[in-house]
Formats: sequence, structure tokens, C-alpha cells
Amino acid sequence: MTEPRRPMRPAPTGRICTPQDVASAVTYLGSAANGHINAETLSVAGGRHLTR
Repeated sequence: MTEPRRPMRPAPTGRICTPQDVASAVTYLGSAANGHINAETLSVAGGRHLTR
């Protein structure tokens, strides 16, 4: 049997990530403004990895 899912807590930013947040990151990475960013993993999670 699987355990019931726990409700999501808001990220440190105070809200849950939206599709627009992800789209903004993709737009930035696809633009000339990103300069020299390559071979990186970009986490678009509002800092959730900081709250474990």
C-alpha cells in the first residue's frame, strides 16, 4: 500500500511555483541575456530545496 500524499507546503518565496515561473526561466535561458550559462541544472522551485 502507498502512503497518502502530504499537502504541499509553500516554498520560502511564500507561494507554489507556477507555469509562468518556469516559462520565465526558459525565456531567460533562451535569450542573449544569459551570457555564459551552459551545462547547468536550473531549479525553478522557489527555494523549496532549502526547506527539507
